Amino acid sequence: MSATLELDGRELDVDPRIAERRASVEGERRRRRRRRLLVVLAVVGLVVGAWLVTRSALLDVDSTKVTGSVHQSDDDVLAASGVRVGDQLVDVDEGSVARRVEALPWVDTAKVSVGLDGVVTIAVTERTPVAVVAGADGARFLVDVAGRNLGLATIGIDTTGLAPLEGVDPGEPGETLAGADGALAALAALGPGARSRVTAVVVGPDGTLQLKLSPAIVVQLGPPTDLTAKAAALTTVLGQVEQRGVTGIDVRVPGDPVVTGNRG
Repeated sequence: MSATLELDGRELDVDPRIAERRASVEGERRRRRRRRLLVVLAVVGLVVGAWLVTRSALLDVDSTKVTGSVHQSDDDVLAASGVRVGDQLVDVDEGSVARRVEALPWVDTAKVSVGLDGVVTIAVTERTPVAVVAGADGARFLVDVAGRNLGLATIGIDTTGLAPLEGVDPGEPGETLAGADGALAALAALGPGARSRVTAVVVGPDGTLQLKLSPAIVVQLGPPTDLTAKAAALTTVLGQVEQRGVTGIDVRVPGDPVVTGNRG
């Protein structure tokens, strides 16, 4: 028994086995198309579902927490972070948030963590002041070892042991003081004994440095080079020379320090 196949309006006799095979192939082709369509629909459904979940209240910022901030207020940290309750967790870029917080005057580093419980935590490490500098109006600003203006030396902040810098402009809080790097490097090079006697570091118009020591001794450091050797020479002089009546010590040539003043 033969089957009939229509071709260009003509009916052709076809072997039943061939017709059956052709029908089977066509059926399989249709089933594969249906399976692919179902897979595509399933993937689209998963993607849409996942997107809807991330945009839902289940994965938004429920609260924020700041740790480690002492001189920079929590409100300042949160305002700089840009993170708000109700924001989507997936929209919180930890790196960008950290960089915004680290732009605050007192903040050295900021680490941001986003929890699936909806809590965004900002852990802050603050900078340490090593010097103070006066503004044009006499207000005193704190400065860290990198020369960053940390803000006003307000009541309650202990400035004991912080050397005043003279001859530099404090700029604005959060800015780096221009021309203060040599003075700060000189302070860092000093040993504890000499460092405790510094009453001011003076930066000249040409960048040369002087130290004012108690009681009333001026140390000429010259340009901010060979500071380790100059600090060592100063320490040697202070340890070996009777300082009564001494008014000046010149260590611009560290191998040949010069002491001046009336020692009589």
